[in-house]
Amino acid sequence: MAEVSIIVPVYQVEKYIRQCVDSILVQTFTDFELILVDDGSTDKSGEICDEYAKADGRVKVIHQTNGGLSSARNSGMDHAKGKYFMFIDSDDFIAPNMVECLYKSINEQCADIAVCNFMFYYEDEEEKSFHTNIGFEILSGADIFFNRKNERNYGVWTIACNKLYKSETFSTVRFRPGKYHEDEFWANDIYQMNIKIVAISDCLYYYRQRDNSIMKKKNINRNFDIIDAFQERINVYLRYEKYSNQAYKVLIYSLEFLEKSRRMISNAEERYEFIQAETHTKEIIKKLKKKRLSRFQRLSLFFIGINPCFVFSVGIKFRVVLERFL
Repeated sequence: MAEVSIIVPVYQVEKYIRQCVDSILVQTFTDFELILVDDGSTDKSGEICDEYAKADGRVKVIHQTNGGLSSARNSGMDHAKGKYFMFIDSDDFIAPNMVECLYKSINEQCADIAVCNFMFYYEDEEEKSFHTNIGFEILSGADIFFNRKNERNYGVWTIACNKLYKSETFSTVRFRPGKYHEDEFWANDIYQMNIKIVAISDCLYYYRQRDNSIMKKKNINRNFDIIDAFQERINVYLRYEKYSNQAYKVLIYSLEFLEKSRRMISNAEERYEFIQAETHTKEIIKKLKKKRLSRFQRLSLFFIGINPCFVFSVGIKFRVVLERFL
């Protein structure tokens, strides 16, 4: 039985899948199984996966009808046999020592998750690559859920792919099917658990940025989903007086996606979904008004409650000033 299960959801990535898989097969840590989940690809991605399975006994391939990223990851988790598991997106790639570094860290600290830095990788050399910046830390799930998730580099805690997970701890946790921004919901679920996280400073995951990726395509439902994930987190914060400021901060973040949704409405169904999201926003504002907040925050909530999108569109022009209050 392999010590680590590496799960790679695969869909329409014939151009990138070889670089991804090759970066995994040359890992300095070799006791792993690689599970490639072909999520109904219609290009040559599935065939390429089968080629690797024939050439290397560590590679296993699952072919399934297209169900989306959450479905593919869940299938991989259902078939994983390792003591630990991790996710790699099929258009990304990793450093040769990523698995070794995370495996060493999670065991040395007896942690449930090991996290490393990641870098945005641009194929266009004119664009400058960007990487997150975290140092060595030991944290709890609560540390991240109630605080770190709202910092500027929150992505390092949110994305699912720069981490090694202890299988026993997360045996019953799954990604929510049919959701865009599935990592936001996954983060909501895992960081409310009583878990220990070790973070290391090494930048070991390369997150490819491409114009035709699913995340880059404009979709109003994507905005509705992230609003839903944010509001889910806000409602947890509102249970505790001491996290009122965090609730306020995430509310402000959510307004950007509410305004984007308003500008993308193209039919009656989308208008209904927008009205629902706006209504939930106003309900949260009513709850927040009862919490201990600064005078500025209370004043801003008064205006936001009247017309959230308009206030955001005006406020974004003064973003540098307003961020002092977040």
